[in-house]
Amino acid sequence: MSKEIVAFTPQPVWQWFSDICAIPHPTFYEQALRDFIIKKAEEKGLSVKRDEIGNILIQKNGTAGMENRARVAIQAHIDMVAQKTVESTHQFETDPIQLRIVDGWLFATDTTLGADNGIGAAMALAIVFSEDIPHPPLDIILTVEEEIGMGGARALSPEWLTAPYLINLDSEDEGALFIGCAGGRDATFSLPFITSMTQGNAYRVQVSGLRGGHSGIDIHTGRANANLVLARVLDVLYHHQPFQLADIKGGTLRNVITREAYADIICQGELPDTLIQTLEATLKAELGDIEPHLQLSVVKNNTVTEACSVADTAKMIRLIRTIPNGVLRMSTDFKGIVETSISMGVVAVENQSLTIHCLMRSLLETPKDDISQRLQALADLAGATVEISDDYPGWKPDPSSPLLAKCQTLFTNFYGKAPTIEVIHAGLECGILKGHAPKMDMISFGPNIRSAHSPNECVEIASVDKCWQVFCQLLKEGF
Repeated sequence: MSKEIVAFTPQPVWQWFSDICAIPHPTFYEQALRDFIIKKAEEKGLSVKRDEIGNILIQKNGTAGMENRARVAIQAHIDMVAQKTVESTHQFETDPIQLRIVDGWLFATDTTLGADNGIGAAMALAIVFSEDIPHPPLDIILTVEEEIGMGGARALSPEWLTAPYLINLDSEDEGALFIGCAGGRDATFSLPFITSMTQGNAYRVQVSGLRGGHSGIDIHTGRANANLVLARVLDVLYHHQPFQLADIKGGTLRNVITREAYADIICQGELPDTLIQTLEATLKAELGDIEPHLQLSVVKNNTVTEACSVADTAKMIRLIRTIPNGVLRMSTDFKGIVETSISMGVVAVENQSLTIHCLMRSLLETPKDDISQRLQALADLAGATVEISDDYPGWKPDPSSPLLAKCQTLFTNFYGKAPTIEVIHAGLECGILKGHAPKMDMISFGPNIRSAHSPNECVEIASVDKCWQVFCQLLKEGF
């Protein structure tokens, strides 16, 4: 498949993307890919640096006649979200991404693709390694740890951000220009409990088959969160017959809409099949249009012998059920854009404590403070603790940006129509980078990517070519 992909247009971009997919690079495991890029840059004779956290800076002089143009920074991240189907045996730390083509779109096989942001990184690298593409002096900035806390951008030295202009290649709608993004903040609940040996009928209750997706971009779509669906099922079962919770697990990343979740329970009676069937029918009736593959299963699990008390079980179910999730407010400044949201990404039992990881997002700073206070009040009522951490700022739109004006003209000429100007309800590193370099003029664009952060992630092959062409034209014109 890699031979077929590298024959796509533009060939240099797809060659780089093929190389990126061949080297495992989930967040915190970017070292092999980073070392590969650095080696290639050194062999090419390019100026290359890396900082302590693993970010890369590749610098290149302007091409003939453009040596004295304004320097441009091109920025992307090289880590990817690691999500796979239940059936997949893929190991993100060691296995290459297996690619497949469906109707003009490139997918991975049962895993995330990593087009977020491997395609952006591939375009940046294709430019800096090119011999025949006119461009001004370039700073290629490739960051790490973007998908979990934006650690690379946080650690980036302002000395790497001296160019007056920055192009971020981490957007996912071809033909659109992004000039702002949401900031984020994590919230982690902990509710301790004590387990003991117990007897009874042990079951595994599982919710699966959900679509999942990006907890920012897709939060308004109505996609079900498996953690919340499971908690709803457990609540109904508990009111039918109180039980003891032995284990619960849903999700692996706080920035992903959870697709599967399960709980192991022990109860003194039998769970009637008719009740389970009614619950599944109810969920499918409500969610069938958006979650056509939803499944609810309850099976015996006689390996479970230890669980917490009935009372602690009720506290945990109520806590999960009560934490807000989804869109909290739509923007009044940008039509159709979510202003503030929260998503429950991970629910797990760790060291005899129920742990719940949530990610709140907002285009504004003060709503994050309000949600944090609400979550603290909820934790106090539930007898839990909540840790608020890893805050990062949004990227405030600047409609008067000269870079925006130039891109609007160029995109209009290229596409034959004016580009949409958008603000994204997701975290782009521009918000943090703007804090490091307040005077830097920034814009973000990219090809069509769909279902990021899920095994259905895909990138439209033709849109990569169009995005590449307009990108090259922008650099050719210079500043």
